[in-house]
Amino acid sequence: MKFNILFSSLLPIFLLIACNKGTEDVQSAKDIDTMVKYKKGYQLYTIREELTNDSSLSASLIASAKMGYVQVESFGYLNGAFFGQSPELFKATIDSALLVSPSGHYMPMQLATNNPAPIDNGTIKEILDAAEALGQKWVVIPWMSQGWRNKKGYEYLAEYLKRLSVACQERGMVAAWHNHEFEFIPFENGTIPFDYLISTLKEEGVVFEMDIHWVAFAGEDPVHWFSKYPGMFPLWHVKDFAADTITQVPVGQGVLDWERIFSYAELSGMKHYYIEQDECSADRSLRCLKESIDWANQQKFMD
Repeated sequence: MKFNILFSSLLPIFLLIACNKGTEDVQSAKDIDTMVKYKKGYQLYTIREELTNDSSLSASLIASAKMGYVQVESFGYLNGAFFGQSPELFKATIDSALLVSPSGHYMPMQLATNNPAPIDNGTIKEILDAAEALGQKWVVIPWMSQGWRNKKGYEYLAEYLKRLSVACQERGMVAAWHNHEFEFIPFENGTIPFDYLISTLKEEGVVFEMDIHWVAFAGEDPVHWFSKYPGMFPLWHVKDFAADTITQVPVGQGVLDWERIFSYAELSGMKHYYIEQDECSADRSLRCLKESIDWANQQKFMD
């Protein structure tokens, strides 16, 4: 979710990804008329400025439901609470807006430091208790700081995700990692960290939430990764960027070819997608959310 910028111009690559169709499209794409349909959701981070107190939290969730959203992905669990509400109260707030929350982002705070080390297993029970209170199946670890983005840091992360996965499976839940662009910066030996994580964890019950925007921002084609690791991406973040590649915009107002990408949803294993916009002026966050769903509602492949 953090807006980390690669200081290079990748526009030609983005436009190639956004606009061109390769041969694998013909071989593997799902016809739009026969695609599985999905419920519309969004990541609460999009409207984080609206979540300052109980009344604004409730009002914002209700407003989003009126737009047509039916599910949310949570974030912000800290010191036993979501935005000052206990997990049980937060669940009641979500319920009162007639929304559900199949998944959530949970941040072991060691990952926010710049000192990679084995991650404390003690965070796992508290995270799973909170997720279980919300009725969530998918427990997503969402980010790590610059200091962790090296081979040793990824190894510590992988070990933690393995342990998290074991604990999740005991409760009928699933552990996941959410990508940004930095997972595509190779190690010194040429290995791509995203490749390392998936190949290391795919037999451990860990899955991946693909942030389509960040994959494309890194100059990668999401479809390539769907094809390389089919079924490994049950969760998506759907967000768009303008032709300058830096500016995030409501979905449908940017350059990504969403019809092409969604035609591979079943190949990827996608079960839920969440519209998100990391960067939207504070006074427009709900408006950005509405502009995205208004466009999505017009697309057969996003129904």
